[in-house]
Amino acid sequence: MSVLQSEELYPGVRFHAVSDERFKTNQIEIHLVTALREESAAKNALIPSLLRKGYDKYRDFTRFNKYLNLLYGASVEYEVEKFGDMQILSLSILSIDDRFALGKENITEQISTVLFQMLLHPVTENGMFLPAEVEVEKQSLIDEIEAEINDKRMFALRRTTQLLCGGEPYGLSEYGTVEQVKALDAKQVTRAYHELLSTAQMEILFVGSGDSESCKRIAKEQLRVLSRGKNDLREVKTEIHSPLAEPMEQVDRMEVSQSKMVLGFSTGIPCDSEQLYALRLMVVVLGGTPMSKLFANVREKLSLCYYCAARMDRTKGIVKIDSGVENENIEKAKTEILRQIEEMQNGNITEEELNYAKLSMINSYRSVNDSNASIESYYLGQILCGTANTPEEEAKKICAVTKEDVVWAANQLRYEICYLLTGKEN
Repeated sequence: MSVLQSEELYPGVRFHAVSDERFKTNQIEIHLVTALREESAAKNALIPSLLRKGYDKYRDFTRFNKYLNLLYGASVEYEVEKFGDMQILSLSILSIDDRFALGKENITEQISTVLFQMLLHPVTENGMFLPAEVEVEKQSLIDEIEAEINDKRMFALRRTTQLLCGGEPYGLSEYGTVEQVKALDAKQVTRAYHELLSTAQMEILFVGSGDSESCKRIAKEQLRVLSRGKNDLREVKTEIHSPLAEPMEQVDRMEVSQSKMVLGFSTGIPCDSEQLYALRLMVVVLGGTPMSKLFANVREKLSLCYYCAARMDRTKGIVKIDSGVENENIEKAKTEILRQIEEMQNGNITEEELNYAKLSMINSYRSVNDSNASIESYYLGQILCGTANTPEEEAKKICAVTKEDVVWAANQLRYEICYLLTGKEN
């Protein structure tokens, strides 16, 4: 069982560790958590990619990578994510545990030092990120934003979120817009970096078989220079989605061979509520497995969709059902999807459907412990939702959900939007 141990090092800076002797590696990740805002999303999104290029001692990216190779092939990764109304900027490092170092080197201490040096002492010139590097990363970010349209299914889901949460931070992109990225310069990005160090919530996670205490000690030593007080921090929280005044429909047209339809629902259930488990299981019964109602009926039995699945965002209490449909089946598919929800609301759920959904979720929780990365991702979600349950505890809570609970959760679904991405000729 992977158990989270947490400690606040400084105001707004928390260190978390999960020890598991099965692993031969240690992963350390720093997450800067800030409010997702239109005016800062693009600037912030550039920062992790600039930080991962080295630090004062290794200003050249090639030399930095050679040094990482000496640390038994240590790898550095970065990520920009959206979690509810929060923007998460992450920097991580992974390498072997000290037990497997040929010369008994203290690899954990060394990679910990590297990670915090990258965060606090990035490659700069005259106190500013290098303009040439900023331009390179700007183009990479623009390419990533523009490439989102290539995956039409994910594009439709993102577009639905944008429409459904148009007046909320969650409706924004964690990358900002192409226009916002193009307008940035090194001075603006540097200013945003220093603002993050001063005001962002910082979650540090250590996952592996090594000595997390040495990592925590280095974190405390290195981060002392920030000198942050409680008044410096900006409160970061996610508000539950506010329902639309009335259901809306939106049709976008582009070159697609198969239409994508997404139905969006609000529930009013927050992510730290015990009622969330009933909602989670309800979503899986509805459209989370090959035994689910949507898959078995809408896709298989009636052949109305190429795919039809339900998913939820626990941070906002939102459920989305997305499907790939032929144009002549759009209305039929929508009608049948809503009918399957009504069936659940009326209590038409078999024990087989319920048990299969529970087994599927239990297996998912078991797989959390398969890698450093999955454990780290799981517990970051727990931390940001204000909980600290182990995967095993989560599985037990799912097992305790009754059919009546699932029926109740189905009745919390409030239909809000139908989004359709279809061809130009339709």
